[in-house]
Amino acid sequence: MRTQERIPDRRRPTARTAPGVALAATALAALVLLGTTAPTAAADPGPAPSASTGVGTGTPASGQLPAEAPQSERLAAELRKDPVYVSADLPRQVPRSMAPRFAAVAKRIGVPTYVLVLPDADRTTLAQVHDRLGVDGLYVLVEKYGGVTVSAFGVDLPAEAAARIANHEVSYDAGPLARFSAFADKVVQDEAQVNAEVEEIYRNHDDETPRQYISSTDRENQNLLLGLALVLLPGLLLALGLRLSRRRGTWPAPAPLRRPVPLGKRPVPLGKRSAVSPAKTGKGARTSVVKRPQPAGPAPAPLRRGVLAATLLAALAAALGVVLAAPAVFPQTIDDPDLTVTRADLDARATEAAAALAADGVYQDASAPNPLTTEQLAAVRQRVSDLAAKTPVHLLFTSSNSDDESEGDGGTLLAQVRRHTGRDGVYVQVDPVNGYLQLAEYGPVATDVERRFSRADLRYPDRSTDSDDLKLPERLNTVLDEVAAAQPTGRTGNSAEGSELPELRSNKLPPLFSNDFGPGLFLGALLLAVLVLLGWAAIAATQAVLRARRTRAADPSPAPSVTGPRRLAARPTARQLRSWAAEDARALAARLAAADQDAPGRARAWDCLDAAELLLGGDGGRTADPSDLAAAVALARAGTDALTGRPDPLLCRANPLHGAANGGKAPFWFASVDLGPKSARVCPDCRDAFRRSGADRSTADRTARRFEADQRLLRVPDPDGRSSTVWHEAGQVLPAALDGLDALILRARESASVQ
Repeated sequence: MRTQERIPDRRRPTARTAPGVALAATALAALVLLGTTAPTAAADPGPAPSASTGVGTGTPASGQLPAEAPQSERLAAELRKDPVYVSADLPRQVPRSMAPRFAAVAKRIGVPTYVLVLPDADRTTLAQVHDRLGVDGLYVLVEKYGGVTVSAFGVDLPAEAAARIANHEVSYDAGPLARFSAFADKVVQDEAQVNAEVEEIYRNHDDETPRQYISSTDRENQNLLLGLALVLLPGLLLALGLRLSRRRGTWPAPAPLRRPVPLGKRPVPLGKRSAVSPAKTGKGARTSVVKRPQPAGPAPAPLRRGVLAATLLAALAAALGVVLAAPAVFPQTIDDPDLTVTRADLDARATEAAAALAADGVYQDASAPNPLTTEQLAAVRQRVSDLAAKTPVHLLFTSSNSDDESEGDGGTLLAQVRRHTGRDGVYVQVDPVNGYLQLAEYGPVATDVERRFSRADLRYPDRSTDSDDLKLPERLNTVLDEVAAAQPTGRTGNSAEGSELPELRSNKLPPLFSNDFGPGLFLGALLLAVLVLLGWAAIAATQAVLRARRTRAADPSPAPSVTGPRRLAARPTARQLRSWAAEDARALAARLAAADQDAPGRARAWDCLDAAELLLGGDGGRTADPSDLAAAVALARAGTDALTGRPDPLLCRANPLHGAANGGKAPFWFASVDLGPKSARVCPDCRDAFRRSGADRSTADRTARRFEADQRLLRVPDPDGRSSTVWHEAGQVLPAALDGLDALILRARESASVQ
């Protein structure tokens, strides 16, 4: 049996050696040579078990520590064997066979360096291990994802600063060895330089470290982009080439249009005017107007074969470029560092556990903390000893994680341990870190212990409270109670022979042009179709605009508006009326020239235009009275309404410039404000305006109604421009609109001496 000495305090005594100390040292050396069955006293709380513990104390084999030894002592014992200890719990992330590579990096530091690669630990573990080991040097803790924690004892190196730099500059996916190597390179540099780098990191507040490897999801996204590029780039080039390969067709110049009726003609007798009026002429007059010619479309454009051939070559070159450039743009081939995991790495923990169970009955993983105190473990040993006659119980205090040999499956781990021990019985795994329990029974005859374990709901700790207590001692005692109460079922027991470890995950990325490459092609085709349609629509719209501009350039006459002018001002100036009259008459003439001979309302429109031109006179209205100009605007408006299929015999009572009085009867209160007759009608705009103002309400008084009526009532300026008059009292022609459009046309002709 191996006996460990208590680690002396690192402080050296300052007093002289008292007499008798040499004798005590000799006696202590004799005890070491003779050996003892009691393990070393732990630095952790709790007294060590005495030799009188009896059945409750295990007897480890030579070279092994008992389960009661604290974690720091077990780790110190491993470092005595080798200054680099790699946990057996991480074979898929940091296999134990990597220990020589860690040792080679540690030698570059130049001072005694002790490295612990553990799945879960903190800085206090390093201090405890140093106290147990009793050797100064650099103690480094490397976590499974590469985090470096360091403590320096008796060496003058910028260890803390170097660890911060390594943790910051090396991405977490580079692996533990890469971060430890970066730490080793920094820790040997000048302390001032290393501290300056740390200050620079703090000053920049740059906590984001780029990843060194991409994931399988990233490769899928890359393949999706390749599919899009392989369709879109050649497709867009082909679409552009087809467009450019067509010669532009020559649009024929539009045929000259019939000029609009001139506005500057002098008044003529009614008999002469009626000779050209379609309402009073015969069949021969209808053939005097030439219909508006329609422009011919462009001739089909032949293809330019040279442009098309160049486009095909460019599309092929684009597709070939995507294929050839993909490996250079996306050169990644692996998603993790290359690792060589041997079978010995995968079997390391099971081998350790089997040896410990054979010697001590309990396996306490050096990488995991002790979940039980010495007294609690002694009590558990006693219970296991009592159950040995009925069912052997094997306890394993070790954690599980996704990077262990079983990928976190405790059942698989227990099966592997059973295959190494070759002993039947109940195997119980206790996870000191996560608090999980796992039970498996192996033997020729099965009992109901596994069903009892599942029914008791002991696998997971109670998370219903905020307490961090995993209650492992209580739950473990309950497990032993279930083992004691188990009864045979008569069925054949489980065997560990069929249990195999999961396959090692390959770090090879999917190849380029695989998985999502096909969906990328499909999505690229859809996007190409959408882009081509959008481009075609844009080209068609541009051509339509250019065609319209060319047509307007060939025919400078303004296109008539669809609904005619809408003159809403209640108090226009003489200049406005003159401009409106000339513009509206010209627009009506252009619309009449473009209208078919049999178009509905054409005769009424000609009458309105005829009357408006009579009022404007030969000078285009420059010398006309403002009231006559207003009448001409009203007539042009009425003619436009007739051509658009909205003829109405009455004009708006409030403002005849508004056009047809198709908004219904005038408000009932018009008569009370001296606006008649009772049969008067208004346009929709005036009707809505009176309703919104509240004048139609029964509570409105005469003053308010008169005010609202004045806001809409047309007032025509006097010839001198100093005052204005309501339209039904202005001039000789405009008041005739009170009796309708026919009366207004007749009065206009009479004013020009047309009989």
